Amino acid sequence: MPGEVPLQPIPESDVANGRVLAAVAYLPGLCFLSLFAAPENRYVGFHARQGFLLFLVEVIVWVAFGIYDASLGRIPILGFLVGAALRFGIGFTLLGTTLYGMLKGATGEMIRMPFLGDAIEKVPF
Repeated sequence: MPGEVPLQPIPESDVANGRVLAAVAYLPGLCFLSLFAAPENRYVGFHARQGFLLFLVEVIVWVAFGIYDASLGRIPILGFLVGAALRFGIGFTLLGTTLYGMLKGATGEMIRMPFLGDAIEKVPF
């Protein structure tokens, strides 16, 4: 369920020591930095896994935009307008999700993001 915390409680010391790294984990590609800096911290690991899934979504979206630009994006005027509207909407959604994750990581909260949090247990970090 979205918003559900993991079954195992995380020690307060892990939360206190990992807030900055948990927030940084949501920046594109920096989830790996957080994992290497604190491999034993379960709080950082939780947020790094969600950050990794968010990063994968971002890569998939930008590859899809590249495919769109090479095909339907070549349609005069309409292709550009649809592409610009999609980039604007999806880009701001991804930006908002990144900022939300950073905020939750920095404040010490563990909340599963909708759609991403459901798949977090499958990430083997």
